[in-house]
Amino acid sequence: MAQDIPPRWDRKMQQRLARGEAAALGELYDRFAALVHGLAHRVLKDEAAADQTAREVFLHVWEHPEAWNPQDGSLRSWIAAVTQRLAADALRARQRDGSPKQIEAKVRAASAAARADYIVTSMPASLRAALELAYFQRWDYRQTAERLGATEDEARRRLRLGLQLLSSAMTRPMPSRSGTTTGGVPSLPGAASVRRPPP
Repeated sequence: MAQDIPPRWDRKMQQRLARGEAAALGELYDRFAALVHGLAHRVLKDEAAADQTAREVFLHVWEHPEAWNPQDGSLRSWIAAVTQRLAADALRARQRDGSPKQIEAKVRAASAAARADYIVTSMPASLRAALELAYFQRWDYRQTAERLGATEDEARRRLRLGLQLLSSAMTRPMPSRSGTTTGGVPSLPGAASVRRPPP
């Protein structure tokens, strides 16, 4: 699974992309395409727009591998943040009706939903399963514990820990339109506006 990739893989991938290795881009795409497309679709709610955003994300990563800073988190997290940002920008561009405040509220709501999905799918399987059963399936502690093969106390502990992880991740500031935040995601140029020079 992508979240089990060691940091060394991330750094080697960054170096290969910086050298312009097309095979590295292919590997990166194979590993993260589902994540990127899923996040983009969650924000945009449109298959064609999600496909376009996914292309822009991988183009950005290809053209700017140096923009990822390993100290800010994993390559997977950075790619997810880039996806969220480009999808939010695409949603803003598509919105024609409503005031700027209404448009921004829609973008923030869609981005928050995508961010929550990403956080939950990044959790350890035991925590993710407990959250999915209790909150999405609306099972009580006893049913959740039975399904997980755990005690009710263990089911409660997993739910509490899962909710704490989700809460702490959701309260971290998101990238602003004008620059970076604690997530280390830079303000991105339009993917089509910057091209890598030919080798």
